[in-house]
Amino acid sequence: MRDIGIIGAGQAGLQLGFGLLEKGYTVTVYSDRTPEQIFNARLAATTYLFGRACQYEQELGLDFWKGPGEYARGGDLDVCPAPGQRALRVQGRILNPGKSLDLRAKYSRWLAEFERRGGSVVVRDVDVDALEVLATGHDLVVVTTGRNSFTRLFERDAERSVHTQPPRNLAAMIVTGMKPLHETPYPALKFILTAGHGEYFAMPYFDRIRGPLNCLLLEAIPGQGLDRFGGVSTAREAMERMKQVLRDFSPWVAERLEGASIVDESSWLTGAFTPTVRKPVGRLPSGRTVMGMGDVVMLNDPIAGQGLNSASKQAHAMTQAILAHGDQPFTPDWMEQTFEHFWRTEGQFITAFTNMLLQPPPPHVLRYLGAASAVSPLADMFFDNFGEPQRFWPWIASPDETEARIQHAAAA
Repeated sequence: MRDIGIIGAGQAGLQLGFGLLEKGYTVTVYSDRTPEQIFNARLAATTYLFGRACQYEQELGLDFWKGPGEYARGGDLDVCPAPGQRALRVQGRILNPGKSLDLRAKYSRWLAEFERRGGSVVVRDVDVDALEVLATGHDLVVVTTGRNSFTRLFERDAERSVHTQPPRNLAAMIVTGMKPLHETPYPALKFILTAGHGEYFAMPYFDRIRGPLNCLLLEAIPGQGLDRFGGVSTAREAMERMKQVLRDFSPWVAERLEGASIVDESSWLTGAFTPTVRKPVGRLPSGRTVMGMGDVVMLNDPIAGQGLNSASKQAHAMTQAILAHGDQPFTPDWMEQTFEHFWRTEGQFITAFTNMLLQPPPPHVLRYLGAASAVSPLADMFFDNFGEPQRFWPWIASPDETEARIQHAAAA
């Protein structure tokens, strides 16, 4: 069987590793941290895994967290033309629901499980010199992390990368003591979009230590009213900033946070990054090649919740492509064709949907949301399609097709 080396022990790398291991491949995962170090690390991201990605994990026997506490079964969206002014509200069900899980718990458990199932785990820092050696020892090396300057190996795709600077400044936190969202009959993802300022998200979350809690994410347009987390250095200060933001911008939800606090000093973050699409073939100084996957080739802003789901879908597609390739060599042409197939069928829609949400909604999308506030099937379609962004196309780009969907749903 083929011998595959995977750099990175996150969603893309580990899911690919489990998929190949199950089929008898020899797989080595190179991680820069032990399971214990991953578990005890600072929060690096808050994520929501939609239904199809959850199904992939179930098929691989990786769904170790089956309690209902982390599942959100619908969405609750407020659209605000100005701070404190809610123009419309859209509530709908996610027909194929997913969950938000502490990735520190997930990846630490997965890495230990990978070794238990017979995979090889090497804990070490891998730099470009090490990649040169690994590329000669494996049939294929897949790079799934952008750490250690690996991104410079993968050329930026100027045509597909529309951003040259971070579109949002981010703040995220895991909180305890948050009051439940009573306005929906099911656990829901709460979205608040404030025109010209940014977005607020709250969702049920499964913490690595405390179990069911909530996580919050604030996406601030740089320099605007939500952008208040610069210089924050403690969990208490971050929590107070979040509370004040909601008092000023969304007072109807601020009371949910009155008694809330961040669970510990390692469970909050601030930051910003520039979304980028890169070409999948990494060229080493020697001329050898490695393949990129996950965030190293498709890095999207978290506004649409696509990062983890994109990594999962890429890992599934890559597993199928490697299996179908048999004993043939993993050439640069194969790498490009494999990524292009994913981009054509899924990746372009993931990126386009994310970029669409970073811009003010065009009139026909606002018209759709207004109709969805009164027509449940339209609301359900909107929230459920977050898990499958390709379903938004081509109609969401066309005012006429969007209007036709509205009229069809209203007449049903």
